[in-house]
Amino acid sequence: MGRLEGKAALVTGGGSGLGRAIAVRYVAEGARVLVTDVNLAGCEETLAAIPAADRFRAVARRLDVSREPEVEAAVADAVQRWGGLDVMVANAGIGAPGFLADLPLEDWQRVLDVNLTGVFLCARHAMRAMRTSERGGSIVVMSSIAGLHGTPMLGAYGPSKAAVLQLVQTLALEGAPSRVRANALCPVWTESPMVDAFVEGLGLTKEQGAKRLARDIPLGRLGKPDDVAWAAVYLASDESAFVTGVALPIDGGHMAGRLP
Repeated sequence: MGRLEGKAALVTGGGSGLGRAIAVRYVAEGARVLVTDVNLAGCEETLAAIPAADRFRAVARRLDVSREPEVEAAVADAVQRWGGLDVMVANAGIGAPGFLADLPLEDWQRVLDVNLTGVFLCARHAMRAMRTSERGGSIVVMSSIAGLHGTPMLGAYGPSKAAVLQLVQTLALEGAPSRVRANALCPVWTESPMVDAFVEGLGLTKEQGAKRLARDIPLGRLGKPDDVAWAAVYLASDESAFVTGVALPIDGGHMAGRLP
């Protein structure tokens, strides 16, 4: 049996990057997954990446996490479809690269709407569904190493990811009586469309960008989507039944310090 056998999960931002890797890995581990993204075509591509024999356990749905009625409806869909919700992966996120002094207010607000308010909305509706279940549940939030320390040109993204770490701690405390756990993943630079866009904004090729960003990672490479997906499997599984309120770096040693 898979590590997530019998569990029902909702993954936001599942149309590409880390969300796609998590959704595919969850299905492989036996979960039933509602794959959501503001880009429905991306969700369909994610479903196509799942082996045909397992594809019946995944469903695509368009979702803008900054709109509460859509979040509420998506959670209700999962509950009605599978009889409950065991795992919420609040992964959807956007960036607005640029120095703070030059960052338009509209960009700042849009990042907070998706990366912070979107996580709050996903968490609140997941919590409402999970706290009525004897099984409890697991809320997995995608933060970032940029939420643990300052990063130039990520003046909106970093603060949004720092804020969700405190949100996760509060969720962990409020969810504990109902056996609802909440944890955050904090990846370092990881191969994804968002990192590709950041590198392009620096005027670098993908190869140049990977080499430059890897300088601050002791293991000497960027993260891969599956590096994050495996951690997301652990936090969704019963293996982590006594783990809540944690910010887990997936960073190749970045937070440990710098190599001489």
